[in-house]
Amino acid sequence: MGFSKFIGYDREGAIKELPTTLNKGRLNTFGVVMAALGFNAPAWVAASSMSILYSISGKASPLAILIAYFFPMLVLALSMVYLTRQAPSAAGVFTFSEKFIHPHAATILGWSYVICCATVTPMTAVIGTEYIQALIPGLQGVFAAKLIGTVLILVFLLVCLRGIDITAKVAGTFLIFEILVVAGLGLCGILNPQVEHLSFSSLYSIKEAGGWSVLGPAVLFGVWMLANFDSSINLIEEAKVPVRTVQRSIILVVTSAFIIYSIAAIGWQYAIPVEKLASIVESGDGGPIAAVANVYLPPALSWVALFVVITSACAGLQISLTSGSRAAYRMSIEGHLPNVFSTINKRKVPWLVNILICLYAIILVWLKPLSQLQWYYDVVTITLVFSYLAILVSFIRAMFMHKSIGVALLASIFPVLAMGVLGYIGYTAGAVPVNPDDLYNAWYLGAGIIITGVFWVFYGKRNGKRNTIDLKISQNVK
Repeated sequence: MGFSKFIGYDREGAIKELPTTLNKGRLNTFGVVMAALGFNAPAWVAASSMSILYSISGKASPLAILIAYFFPMLVLALSMVYLTRQAPSAAGVFTFSEKFIHPHAATILGWSYVICCATVTPMTAVIGTEYIQALIPGLQGVFAAKLIGTVLILVFLLVCLRGIDITAKVAGTFLIFEILVVAGLGLCGILNPQVEHLSFSSLYSIKEAGGWSVLGPAVLFGVWMLANFDSSINLIEEAKVPVRTVQRSIILVVTSAFIIYSIAAIGWQYAIPVEKLASIVESGDGGPIAAVANVYLPPALSWVALFVVITSACAGLQISLTSGSRAAYRMSIEGHLPNVFSTINKRKVPWLVNILICLYAIILVWLKPLSQLQWYYDVVTITLVFSYLAILVSFIRAMFMHKSIGVALLASIFPVLAMGVLGYIGYTAGAVPVNPDDLYNAWYLGAGIIITGVFWVFYGKRNGKRNTIDLKISQNVK
């Protein structure tokens, strides 16, 4: 048995379509990749995260990204490839948990993922606003920031309501621009280095990182940077060859993010000494991107570093909105959330849940401004940990259901280890916050999300869930 067959890769495109009321057959692999990679948001993640990564592991930052890519992120991606064939639907985490863990757990975990996406929406609006105000100083002010964030959310709500085609195209346009800047500046550093006597081998040296005890936290930070590739699954019901398209996209998105961040992590060091990059405090001025841009771009283009983070945040905003609405839509179809969440408009977009997520986002923009950015990080981190753990548990359960015990045990080794890594990330999110005042915030928030998820469990039991997942899978998986 070949590896592609083992993980259930739909090489022949046997699954042509999925039962859905969304707009079937609108996106090809490129469209899904562009949209999902937009959720990863390379520019603003690099602007806010790269200097922290440099401060943790110094020259060996590319090594931390490399390790994070192969373990646990590639393990997670391959697990999703297998599960996508077994249980294809727009709400991957929910559907995987429904089929392989327990329906009640699926409600809680699916709800957690919806909250994750819904919270990224205002988070990206707040970050985009920060850079808009830096680009246009006349717009400074806390009240102005709240207004700008609200406008950004409403503008991209209108984009999303016009259909998945335009949503993917806008995200793709933003993404191409930010990749050109983030990776392009990295290539400038590699091809035209300004730092002398920097050995390439030192960039991948455990010794340079200060040993495994130092490299470990850097790898965990690399996991954060590579996260969100899984948003591909939320577009499966609108893809042309649904399962094959999403399976390809999952691997392409996480690999593309790895390549982009690696080029940046390497090339930026050749432009500016890593000690200086590590000391840069990101404060809405472009962070390390702006510092490297000032080395290679003329003063007339100094605005590029700020503008690219704005477009990156906007791409993340609209794709988080799209992902959250698709996940809630599928949970509603299956009876785990109110039926109205599956209401679609004439362009086959779940319009009501889009509006509800935007209302939630606007409220948070006013209640949780930039000064409380750590709160957003806590919510997103803990909900992503829940989601990724659910995927790995579902994969292990599926292995024992479909394979021999020996094969299932071997196939479960890396997922179990990956669960340990993700569990530790969830622990550190609460126990080791950036701001001591936020101690245990992630844990409290996670507990709150579980409690609200339990409410939806009782809602589903009271209203009677429409268990259509098994029927759907038996009709579409060969």
